[in-house]
Amino acid sequence: LKQKVEKMEPLFKRIIEEFYANAKGVFEKVDEKSLQHIVSLITQVKKIYVLGIGHSGMFARILSMKLNHVGLRAYTVFDEINPPIAKGDLFIAISQSGQTKTVIALVEKAKSIGSQVLGISANADSTLAKISDVFLRVDKKAEGVRFTALSGIGEKKHENLSGTLFGFNMYVLFYTLVIMIAQQRGETAESIDARHQNLQ
Repeated sequence: LKQKVEKMEPLFKRIIEEFYANAKGVFEKVDEKSLQHIVSLITQVKKIYVLGIGHSGMFARILSMKLNHVGLRAYTVFDEINPPIAKGDLFIAISQSGQTKTVIALVEKAKSIGSQVLGISANADSTLAKISDVFLRVDKKAEGVRFTALSGIGEKKHENLSGTLFGFNMYVLFYTLVIMIAQQRGETAESIDARHQNLQ
């Protein structure tokens, strides 16, 4: 067992380094003023609805949960207990490609009701980018980063890594936004903890 652990350590370290290098390269291209604008948008609305399909859906749920922890009313689309979306609410759509049909259809429905739309995608030329009121591009891969360890779950060109890398970048982005919101609202560790669900 000890020998197996020792063999895993170099791989473990390389994977961490690749995730870090990729996220660092991606977010060096994201303007902090854009994040501040998004924080302002999120904190000024009554309700927030977050949508993602597949892998992006997992991160949509994380963002919705964390927004509730900092005192906002946030819901994940497709939860049956959601109240109806209304004019002036914020609809956050997450799609790596920006072309997911279900996402586009629901964005258009939200806009027809009068909701604002924040689109997040790696594709600045996508349909989502064009129809969103506010759009944030977050790349999946940074230029110049080699994925020698993470390529174990991808092809030679690492195309199968796209979802994994985009998801990790979403995790970094959402926690950054939540911390910025918490600071703006004067939230404390105690106030955030008090909003955690306790039926567990």
